[in-house]
Amino acid sequence: MGSKKIIIWSVVAVVILAAVGVAVWLILGAPDDAGAVNEVTNSTSTTEYVTETTEPVTEPASETTTVEETTTVPETTTEETTTVPETTTVPETTTKKSAEEQYIENFLGEANTYTQVVEITTQANKKPFFHVVTDGTVTDDNSLEGLDDVSKTIGQVILAAGFRYDKEQGIFYSESESWQRNFGFTALYDAGAAFTGMYYDTIRIKFNYDNRAWMFQLWKGRYGITTGAEMGVYYKDPASTVDFYNCAKDEDKVTMSYALYKGNKLFMTRGPEPHWWLTGFKLFELASPKELTLHATFFMDDAKMADALEKSLMELGFKKDVNYQRLGLTMTIIWR
Repeated sequence: MGSKKIIIWSVVAVVILAAVGVAVWLILGAPDDAGAVNEVTNSTSTTEYVTETTEPVTEPASETTTVEETTTVPETTTEETTTVPETTTVPETTTKKSAEEQYIENFLGEANTYTQVVEITTQANKKPFFHVVTDGTVTDDNSLEGLDDVSKTIGQVILAAGFRYDKEQGIFYSESESWQRNFGFTALYDAGAAFTGMYYDTIRIKFNYDNRAWMFQLWKGRYGITTGAEMGVYYKDPASTVDFYNCAKDEDKVTMSYALYKGNKLFMTRGPEPHWWLTGFKLFELASPKELTLHATFFMDDAKMADALEKSLMELGFKKDVNYQRLGLTMTIIWR
């Protein structure tokens, strides 16, 4: 009898767990590109991030019509018609704008609608570029005042996990001295993200500088019941064959900032701030990675390091003045 009860209760437990799993899936769902982690590295054999190139578009030649002109003469003569010679039209050739160029143009047209300061370059013979700059401060309100009861309950859990809350933008973000800093980074973290309800795209920019193998990484997408973006700075020994990076130390922090857009609307901003892991997440805002555009800016301190970063970007397929621009030691990346 005892063994029968155990079997019966085991079956009941499995049914309950399956029902809970289905309920969670129905509530949260998954974006169209669920689980798609777009890992990009600077391997010379594989370049997965390729920008669109402009293609000439030729307009069809305009049609010419033949007009017949009739001249009336006395009845004793035959009727003559005069034909107007056809004219030759030279087809006009226009250049189709890439998606990145069109996005930049649209953004610049609406730049004055944002409260952030938008810096636009005016260098000769260069397409205007921009990055959003804030004062780098946030307004903490860990009482979560203004949130409803459900949001407060979830917010308390997020705060307990080592994050803070910016009430002005309504975002949760990581501090520099968060506990996650002790665990470094490995690609296994990204590989297992989908199993925890996180669906994002990521880009890894790898280069060598000052006897270290560096990795600057970007993320954007959905993190459970939040949506946001991240910027990270990591390093390891160049001789190491193990896929594990250390989080940047205080003396190696890089000043970073980003502006995240959902569609064509500004979603949130972070920085500029010296950091190793700049993050921001909005609760109950669900979006797939493809709905988000990240404008990420690195303010470098060393020209040689900036050179190495730019070289890696070019190897990845980024194009200057289309989806990245370097202004001195400042590198701004647009990632759609």
